[in-house]
Amino acid sequence: MTMQREESPTTDGAVINNYTINFGPQHPAAHGVLRMVMELDGEVIERIDPHVGLLHRGTEKLIEHKTYLQALPYFDRLDYVSPLCQEHSYVLAIEKLLNLEVPIRAQYLRVLFAELTRISNHMLNMGAHILDVGAFTPNLWIMDLREDCMNFFERASGARMHSAWFRPGGV
Repeated sequence: MTMQREESPTTDGAVINNYTINFGPQHPAAHGVLRMVMELDGEVIERIDPHVGLLHRGTEKLIEHKTYLQALPYFDRLDYVSPLCQEHSYVLAIEKLLNLEVPIRAQYLRVLFAELTRISNHMLNMGAHILDVGAFTPNLWIMDLREDCMNFFERASGARMHSAWFRPGGV
């Protein structure tokens, strides 16, 4: 018995080409971040070409000759939508390297601000997706909630976006 390849009734012998698509960035505030050019065969990724955005290039080199405290503002700029989360991971790494004990009040404040940053991030993402489906008014309500978070950051640190509020050993 020999196996013969049958022609698919849906293609009628047509040649099917792979799709080449851009994947990312997915966010309106995500200028300069990771973008991938993907070649797909149906749902299978055949080839992927990552393009690391200019936002991340050179950050390590820039902070090589800076003190720990001078390097802190650079981490705010790695993610424009969740800057305090980047600061948090940076100061946690420094504290682990230096075996610093952080007061419990500072730990609570850090978690509070990181969570508010995360909520703010989700509000911006949800607003972008809501606009994509054509709903304008709910986006305004969500941006109003995000604005409350930004006002809270401003009252605490004096800056709405790049606060550089966390410090190694505290806030």
